[in-house]
Amino acid sequence: MGWNDHIDDDDELDNLPAHARGNPFDVDAPFDPDDHWLESASSEHQLIAMRAWFKARYCDPAHETPYNGREGGYLFIHGGPYNPADELHERFGRFVDGDTIQEVVDELVAEVGEQWAPIREEFPPDEYDERYDFEPVEAEAPLERLQTRIEELKTTLALQTDATAKQLVARLVFSALIGALESFLWETAQHWIEEREDVLQRCIEKLPVFKERPIKLGDVFREHAKIKETVKGHLQHLVWHRWDQVGSLYKVGLGIQFPSVAAFEAPLIKRHHIVHRSGTDLDGNLILIDDADVMELAEKVEAFAAEVAAACLDKFLFEERPPSGHDLI
Repeated sequence: MGWNDHIDDDDELDNLPAHARGNPFDVDAPFDPDDHWLESASSEHQLIAMRAWFKARYCDPAHETPYNGREGGYLFIHGGPYNPADELHERFGRFVDGDTIQEVVDELVAEVGEQWAPIREEFPPDEYDERYDFEPVEAEAPLERLQTRIEELKTTLALQTDATAKQLVARLVFSALIGALESFLWETAQHWIEEREDVLQRCIEKLPVFKERPIKLGDVFREHAKIKETVKGHLQHLVWHRWDQVGSLYKVGLGIQFPSVAAFEAPLIKRHHIVHRSGTDLDGNLILIDDADVMELAEKVEAFAAEVAAACLDKFLFEERPPSGHDLI
């Protein structure tokens, strides 16, 4: 039974605008709202989105969880139990008012209780595509490449053209800086997964996307043989500006403290409008970017990346490697 088997036929999601979905190109994935849309959405739409998000991931344990008659309770063998209050506040606490979240919590508790089971979805394979891979690089290379990209983008601002085209160039460069940061984060994570078997092992054992994935006994050897490709495939499909997922990868998988991303929240909204709304906001107003905006973002991107790179080097170059018995492949 998958996540969409628990969605009612008269699904309220039809009442949400098309841009409410944070993963619009992955129609097979559980509903996940766009954080920027959610923050400014009406309370009615926020309620719909949070209910849909929760019910796409959790269900009444009576559906999929064995019951222990002797002990008088469910056996949460697939994880859990999950409390709606904990899950909703953790996912939406930064974007939605606490009273609105509590309204959904109260509805869910009244419906099932405080103990929900995870939906045992058939995990879509993180298909590794060698066409999107890159050659192993030195530890310092991702940061050096980012710095080169930043300088190239800054140079683009100096192009002599009319005012209209110059504004377009500024918007494109502004957007490209976020893309350069995403590339840096991807390249850095993959480097250490390639370089360190203990990082690969930690990702498999600690990241929920892997540790909670069911594997049939007959598939164990086949899955083990391609375990690194599975993780790299996940990196290829990850949305690298979803800070909750990327932060978890770095903190839980790589074991380093992910710096604050607060400085990128507003630029990311502007970048979203530039890329997905042809440079206008929700009201149709043109997003205006000047050279100072670009230079400020460039400084923040480079400083953030330098902090991440330094944390990785401190941990992995000055930390004793695990014994070979920890190797996975």
